[in-house]
Amino acid sequence: MVSNNCIIDRREVKNARLRVSEDGSVHLFVPNSFTDADIEKLLEGKKGWIASKQKFFQQKSTIRLRRNELLLYGNRYTYYYSTQYKNKVVINHESKTIQAHRDLLDSSIQEKWLKSVAKRSISERVKKLSDALLLPYNKLYIRSQKKKWGNCSFDKNISINWRLIKTPPFVIDYVIIHELCHTVIMKHDAHFYTMLRSHCPDCESAQAWLDKYGNSL
Repeated sequence: MVSNNCIIDRREVKNARLRVSEDGSVHLFVPNSFTDADIEKLLEGKKGWIASKQKFFQQKSTIRLRRNELLLYGNRYTYYYSTQYKNKVVINHESKTIQAHRDLLDSSIQEKWLKSVAKRSISERVKKLSDALLLPYNKLYIRSQKKKWGNCSFDKNISINWRLIKTPPFVIDYVIIHELCHTVIMKHDAHFYTMLRSHCPDCESAQAWLDKYGNSL
């Protein structure tokens, strides 16, 4: 059933659930007992929330790469297959080129390589920022979270999403500092954000970058 451009799905559920997808479509799951009047009332009450979600997704952008390009540290790098380098990948940050004797355009090979770069690079950066900010942590994990860029447990174990290696350095620093701050304050309260801003003045710009481009990583 479709009502006012919203797909209505009646199910054996106790509570209604509303979802706005990234393409702007609206999907409402409701109990079988809901009448058409109940649905219209709910959608009217959520009209502002739906509009804000749709606007949020409209502002997202996709980073489009050419066939021979890779995304690394927020920049496009041109990949060249080369038999000269058998066991290593050569990155030239000035010319923004990557040379390797392996097919880094193959998605699985590329992901494996990017994970190795992330593990080395992000691990070094976490340690450096931890020492500089006097915010010690317990263990560090580089993971493949689907919905999180980072996480900090009560045991001060930090997890960072390997896909951050595709983002600019200031974004990587932001996520790391965010999680390091959680080693002191777990909640996202006023004290936490005061601490975060003091250690990371670019935090709002970094979050805006993730909001805009993170979906395409």
